[in-house]
Order: sequence, then C-alpha cells, then structure tokens
Amino acid sequence: MRVKPYYLVAGLLSLSTCMVLNSSKAYAHGGIEPGDNLLLAWSNNPFPSLILLVVAYIYVNGLRRWNNPSHPINIWQKTCFFSGLACVFIALQSPVDPLAEHQFSIHQVQHLLLRMIGPLLILLGAPLTPILRGIPRWALMNIVRPTVGNGLIRILYFKITNPVLTSVIFIGSLYMWQIPFLHNLAVRNDVFHEFMHFSMLFSGLLFWWIVIDPKPHRSRLHYGLRVLFLGLLVLPNTLLGAIITFSRSTLYESYYEFPQPFALAPMLDQQIGGLSLWVVGDMMCILVAGITMIFWYNNEKSLDQVP
Repeated sequence: MRVKPYYLVAGLLSLSTCMVLNSSKAYAHGGIEPGDNLLLAWSNNPFPSLILLVVAYIYVNGLRRWNNPSHPINIWQKTCFFSGLACVFIALQSPVDPLAEHQFSIHQVQHLLLRMIGPLLILLGAPLTPILRGIPRWALMNIVRPTVGNGLIRILYFKITNPVLTSVIFIGSLYMWQIPFLHNLAVRNDVFHEFMHFSMLFSGLLFWWIVIDPKPHRSRLHYGLRVLFLGLLVLPNTLLGAIITFSRSTLYESYYEFPQPFALAPMLDQQIGGLSLWVVGDMMCILVAGITMIFWYNNEKSLDQVP
C-alpha cells in the first residue's frame, strides 16, 4: 500500500513531539543540568523539527506529483536526502545539542553534521525539482517565481555562488566561530548560538551546491576545478585543526562554566575537538573529491556516447 506523504509527516511530528515532551529539563540555551539522563536530554526547541518536517513533506509531495520525470530520483538519492535531514535533526534536536554546550569536542561533531555531512547528503538527494513541485501552487506562483525572476536577486545569486566567494564563506564561517571570543560568546548567548548554527548550515549548503551539482542545477565550476577547490580546502582546515589540537592552553573557557557530563580534562576535550575538525574535515574533503571525480567520469562518458 502506498504511504501518503501527510501520513509520514504526521508520524514524524508525533515522534518529535513525544521526544520533546519527554526531554529532560535543560538550561535556557540547551545545556544539561546535573543528574539529567543524557539519553533523554533532547532539545526542547521545536522549530528545527517543524522546519525539517515541512521540508520532508514538500520533498515527498514533489516526488508524488512528479509524473514522467526527466531525471528520476533513485532510491540512493532519496536515502541521501533523508539521511541529510536526519543529520541536521541529530545536530539540533538530539542530545548532541545540549551536550555541545558542555563539551568542545561534541560541539565540533555538531558543526561537522551541520556544515559538512548534512548539507552534502541533502544535495546528493537532488532536491531542487521535488521541492519546487512539492510546494503549494500559490507559494510557487506568488513567492518563488517573483523572487527568482527579480533582477537584484539574480545578481545576488550570481555573486554569492562565485566559487571563490563561496569557498571563502565556507572556510571563513569555520574560522570565525573558532575565534575564542566569538566561540565563547556563542556558547553563552542564545542569539549568537542560533546564528552560529544558521551560518554553518548556510555556508555548507552554499559550498556543496557548487560542488555536487544536484540536477537540474548545473554548476559553472568545472569538475576538475571542483576537485582542486576541495584539495585546497584541506590546507586551512588542517591548519585550524592543528592550532587547536596543539595549543598549550585551553582556548574556550565557556564550557567549564557548566557541569561536565563526562570526566574529560579540558585540554583532552579540546584536543579531541581539534582532531575531529582536522581529521574528519580533511577526510570529508577527500571523500567528496573522489565522488566528484566519479561524477566527472560519468559526465565525460555520457558526452562520448552522444552521436
């Protein structure tokens, strides 16, 4: 029996509501109080879940409406898309979010989910056409089309998707939030904390948009240059990770103003976080470079088959 999209969304909404209602009491900015069960320390902010559910519904609804697709979305792409949404959900709603207020290392895992893994998987799901087909017609006609057709918006899009600027934004957002003053401020302040999450997610989506080339979008960056950009990004990522890992003093004292759920020494916590940023970040760039080369090969192969 075919499952209708609103049944799926209703089920996910019920699950999210139950998790929020059963979550332990947390600090105003999402921390964990002494004695809380870490497995029940889900974020009590419902907005990320609601946004993700709406996006999931629109995607599924778009697939349902899409008859005779010119570039069908296969099961692998669907799996990537929903896995990407799951990564964002885990980063913002699961115990990862409140734990990130106490441990620098877990905060870096959260940033990897928001900035690299989640956006990458979402765009590997080729969401553009399903989302455009899935949104209500009134929104498409009255909001999306006028926005896309606006001259200033088109100029802004052309500028912001310049590969050099996109790469600067991607790596710049990482460096900016690792500056101790700004990082500590984000941990202590709700508004800055949410802005940090938004900037990480936005910069990730923007960068992977020009690298992944989700159909029917065509990046203006040649496949070879995409591989080069990914290789070059390893350098600043490695540098920042090494600075944090080999620092002789703790850089982020805001974490130690709250109870520590794990018996990790501050320096060890910082070193694990630096290594996560360094090693996992570099591995992601190398992995995506390999995926891009596969796309490049398939593209060249398809061009050779054209008579």
